[in-house]
Amino acid sequence: MTNLITFAALRGEVLLDNDRVLVQQFVLPPGGSTGVQSHPTDQLLVFIRGGVLTSNGRSTLWKEGRVQWRAADSRSDAPMVNSGGTAIEMVCVSLMGPRGVAPNPAWGYLNYPNIPGEDLLENDRVIVQRFKVDPGRWEGAHGHHPNTLFIHIKGGQWAARSKSEPERASPKYSETGTVGWMPAFDISDGHESGNIGTEPIDLVWVQLRQ
Repeated sequence: MTNLITFAALRGEVLLDNDRVLVQQFVLPPGGSTGVQSHPTDQLLVFIRGGVLTSNGRSTLWKEGRVQWRAADSRSDAPMVNSGGTAIEMVCVSLMGPRGVAPNPAWGYLNYPNIPGEDLLENDRVIVQRFKVDPGRWEGAHGHHPNTLFIHIKGGQWAARSKSEPERASPKYSETGTVGWMPAFDISDGHESGNIGTEPIDLVWVQLRQ
């Protein structure tokens, strides 16, 4: 469903498209308007580059890493205007799977043994967490549930290792705004990643609960 309309006045760039999610990037220039906002599916909006948005005469600061849940059964929203001096970048995760299925109780929070996470949002469809990984830090061995994606609020250079594979640098630098679908790992695999760059990495994880 790459023709999904979220903002009437903005055209999104598709970053990820599978049978569970459609992930699009939207860039709103200074003075630009989103147009009317619709919610064709349950959606999670993540701010990669924040700024001030004005709607119906009210201005709100949205900082990098903030998230907003947009339920499919909610009404359409009025246009938002970027009233700041720099572009605002948003990533919208549209959930494409069926609604009404009970959440899987075994699919819960991601746990990095070495790094505390920030809980951003939980409902019957998603669990959203944020982690900041400083240079030289490793997460500690952990597992990943199925149907999980990541969004880089601030990118960097990763390395990974596990019981079956020695430490290796990621072949590609993860740019700010990079999105990816994470394969499932059992904690017995000993999987972990580390920041081998010179700047902190800021990462949002979205766990689908259905």
